[in-house]
Amino acid sequence: MHERKSILRRLMTGLLLAAMPGLAAAQSDAFPTRPIRLVPCCAGIIDALSRTLGDDIGRALNQPLVIDTKPGASGMIAAEHVATQKPDGYSVLIGTNSTHAANQSLFAKVPYDFVKDFAPITGIAQGVLVLVANPQLPVKNVNDLTALVRSKPGQLKFGWGRSSTRAGGELYKQMTGTDILSIPYKTNPQATMDVVSGQIDVMWADLVSAIPIIKSGKLRALAVTGKKHVGALPGVPTMDEAGVPGYEMTWWVAAWAPANTPPAVVNRLHGLIAQSLKAPKVLEFFESAGLDPFLTSPDDLMKFQLAEYDKWRKIATAAGIKPQ
Repeated sequence: MHERKSILRRLMTGLLLAAMPGLAAAQSDAFPTRPIRLVPCCAGIIDALSRTLGDDIGRALNQPLVIDTKPGASGMIAAEHVATQKPDGYSVLIGTNSTHAANQSLFAKVPYDFVKDFAPITGIAQGVLVLVANPQLPVKNVNDLTALVRSKPGQLKFGWGRSSTRAGGELYKQMTGTDILSIPYKTNPQATMDVVSGQIDVMWADLVSAIPIIKSGKLRALAVTGKKHVGALPGVPTMDEAGVPGYEMTWWVAAWAPANTPPAVVNRLHGLIAQSLKAPKVLEFFESAGLDPFLTSPDDLMKFQLAEYDKWRKIATAAGIKPQ
């Protein structure tokens, strides 16, 4: 009798194991059965990009996505939150080089492991920044700014609300040998508004946040940080053209699920985002924000973020930034 029960148990176990690939595929095909929650790490352009993607993916799924923006602490609030969620594909971090490359060199305590706590899904976008100044500041171009900073070492201020916008200023300081104070903010839009009010002098800002204010005349655009001009800012030179030869600063956006999310679900999420990156409304948003699509495989995103970690560590070391 015991031997018969043992044989039956082994038979049932074998049947279950044989069925598991089919069950996993069925689970993937069924996903999602309820709204996916996108968790942007930052206000401003990351929130706007997430909402644009979410609208398009929601139309494809015939159900809305939830956008749950959690700004602050250079994206660490959102990243820590998603890292602790159930690995079922229903919580997706929309993070950046801040959350998965730069913070690890800028902060003494990062409340998550940027490798072990996440399942990479795909890259989404790459972008540039725009150097803006308060219109009352007596500068019309980057050379004017550099001369003014040199005449007043340690007196002018630049603001930042994300690691990439901080790095924009730190790289400028390194390459021009100037001394300009770094002022941290919770978010980039807060820093941008303090440039408008004159509380700080300049900022390397997100295009989406800055362009409407530039066009209103409340900010002066001095240069963009990439290798090419931005269509939405005609006549604005690159930093390289404007007097800092070799200057280039780009940033990127990507998507991650919590670690241990089933590969089939990760692949489903990857496919949804990949399809959305071809949508006309998404591409229109990219054009207006000076963004380029940045689709990767999950494995390539992991390799990329590790290489970016090394790059940002070198920037922080060269700038003499000690983790705080």
